Amino acid sequence: MVADIDNRRSTTGYVFIVGGTTVSWVSKIQSVVALSTTEAEYVAAIEASKEMIWLQRFIGELCKEHDMGTL
Repeated sequence: MVADIDNRRSTTGYVFIVGGTTVSWVSKIQSVVALSTTEAEYVAAIEASKEMIWLQRFIGELCKEHDMGTL
């Protein structure tokens, strides 16, 4: 994490790779000003966790539809 000197906010970044292919990535300024490096890392971990849950559900739905023969 790197702090933005102008607005004192940290940068969140993560990459999700499925089967060797990048399917989701983010690099953005956090929406809150963290009071410590630990807090900034916690905010980044929460954002990455939310994306991971969404991706798991999305891929699960794709597999479910494929099993039913609708794709």
